[in-house]
Amino acid sequence: MRKIRGLATNSLRIGDTYSALVYYKEWVKRKPENAAVIYQLAELYRGARDYQHASDTYWKYLKLTGGQQKPMALYHAGDMFMQTGKYEEAKSNFIKFKRFASDMDDKWYRRLTLNKIAGCELAISLRDSVNKAEVDHLDESINKAHIEFSPIPFDSITLVYGSLVSEEVEFYDIEDVDSLNLPKRKFYLAKKENGKWKSTGEFTDPIGELQNHIGNGALSPDGERFYFTQCQENFQGKVICQLYYSEKEASKWGEPIKMNDQINMSGYTTTQPTVGRESKRNQEVVYFVSDRPEGKGGLDIWYTEYHARTKRFRAPKNAGAAVNTPGTEFTPYYDASTHSLYFSTDGRVGLGGLDVYKIEGEKTKWSKDSIQHIGKAVNSPADDFDFVLNKDRRTGFLVSNREGGVALMNATCCDDIYSFEFVEYVNIHLNGLVIDSTCLDEVNVFLYMKDPTTGEKYLAEELRVNPCTFSFTLEPDRDYTIEAKKAGYFNDAVDVTTKKLTPADTLNVQLKLTKIPKKPIVLEGILYDFDSDNLTASAKVSLDTGLYPIMIENPQIIIELSSHTDAKGSDSYNLDLSQRRAKSVVVYMISKGIDPQRLVDKGYGETKPIAPNTNADGSDNPEGRALNRRTEFEIIGELNEDQYLPEQD
Repeated sequence: MRKIRGLATNSLRIGDTYSALVYYKEWVKRKPENAAVIYQLAELYRGARDYQHASDTYWKYLKLTGGQQKPMALYHAGDMFMQTGKYEEAKSNFIKFKRFASDMDDKWYRRLTLNKIAGCELAISLRDSVNKAEVDHLDESINKAHIEFSPIPFDSITLVYGSLVSEEVEFYDIEDVDSLNLPKRKFYLAKKENGKWKSTGEFTDPIGELQNHIGNGALSPDGERFYFTQCQENFQGKVICQLYYSEKEASKWGEPIKMNDQINMSGYTTTQPTVGRESKRNQEVVYFVSDRPEGKGGLDIWYTEYHARTKRFRAPKNAGAAVNTPGTEFTPYYDASTHSLYFSTDGRVGLGGLDVYKIEGEKTKWSKDSIQHIGKAVNSPADDFDFVLNKDRRTGFLVSNREGGVALMNATCCDDIYSFEFVEYVNIHLNGLVIDSTCLDEVNVFLYMKDPTTGEKYLAEELRVNPCTFSFTLEPDRDYTIEAKKAGYFNDAVDVTTKKLTPADTLNVQLKLTKIPKKPIVLEGILYDFDSDNLTASAKVSLDTGLYPIMIENPQIIIELSSHTDAKGSDSYNLDLSQRRAKSVVVYMISKGIDPQRLVDKGYGETKPIAPNTNADGSDNPEGRALNRRTEFEIIGELNEDQYLPEQD
């Protein structure tokens, strides 16, 4: 017995869970009344994600002791019951644990226990409901006996994923085996052939010569940057992951670049990147998971913004309490097309373990009313994470240790990759055309989705039209703006809605671009009081309906606003009056919110007539003088993006 006890405690001390399980099972077999040993065995089963044996062993401990010595056994037993789908038994345990939770120093357990009870009730209510998705286990050329993780769709037939490839449990004597020769987590490539995914071997292109555990990859929206993590144990035995990225150089991946020390904070893990874009400047936002200080608890989701012009990443910020809980947040995935973050958490009401949730927004600005549990099938009683969508948004992949995977030590020990398809996914098709008088090519078209609460728009998709036709797939019950831009033309935009439409409906839109003229454009109806630079009420209406929309729809243009007079009065008087009148228009446009750096005022007096002030016989020409008393604008330049969309703090 002494030898078994020594082997058990030593295996536990060095973190060898599976060896410790073997010895503690033997210890319990020989000492079936030793409550402390039974509790430790239950903890080991839980750590190995052997939910069935863990729940049985916790229950054995509770029957032996009544749960008074270690009330956490009640909570863990409930959790293990929940993760085996025994929701009535789980709920009973959580209700019993609730009175202990209220006395605990960590008040999070009270909230968490209430979440677990609500989760059990949710699961029971969903038993007879139809699954929201069909889920399939991927081919066993991909899913091996250990773990698979981080599926990354490169295109409709190419999948990159992480794996620790091995067919069986392998034990190593660390003193005898060089750590460089131990099996490592790596990226692998799969191709879709005849409707089935097949592994084609290791994927090393963006990784270079990095030798430690590699995984958790993400592509930038433009496909030009690949983010991933490299992980290894530090001197304290803690696994520390750090973020890297590689950039494409002439269609080939360059050497990996380690991200800065603000992102890869010393002593803390930084992992599981996903890439979105912020709505104002359309710049990359890299979301990731970290246990760094000032989080909400456990692993939190953080983000850093990439500034394309300076090619630098900004200091990370926490994604906030709308996303993060005192529990664990895991494997974020950002879908830019719907402005939504998908992530897994055990800190909210779920069906057991980690469940996948969705919330709309970006950075720290999230719509709390939009958060939703993804539902059955995608979520199971076990851990469900690494959710990712294909471009069609109807299909995708996730990782789970649910029963039915490739079992190693037990039925729920190991993570496998699954594909899914939403059963009732709805979208609306939109066809578009861009013209001037004829078909236009080389036009940039932008699809913006509007926030249903604030009306704020954010970029969902962009494409380059060549020639003139385009199409988008839209979400139901949403409002959109479609905008077309081409150098040398005024922008055009059109609003569309998918509210009250069915999947059978198709929207058709036409955008018409107008060439920017090379000569000044007369602003009609800009009148002043006699001998005054004060704009009349009707002049302000003309500016509101004429010039102001042009400035809003074309936020990059710089214009000269010029005022002109007829030939009555002295040259100097007319020059001064016209300058003051031009200035009054600029002041009014600034009061409407137009950036002053986009406006130049200029008075020309009587120096640039467009009609004769007098007739050929020398008599007065009232019609000609009326034409000369005018206000014009001319486009004289453009701001760059950094000027009209300044970088936000």
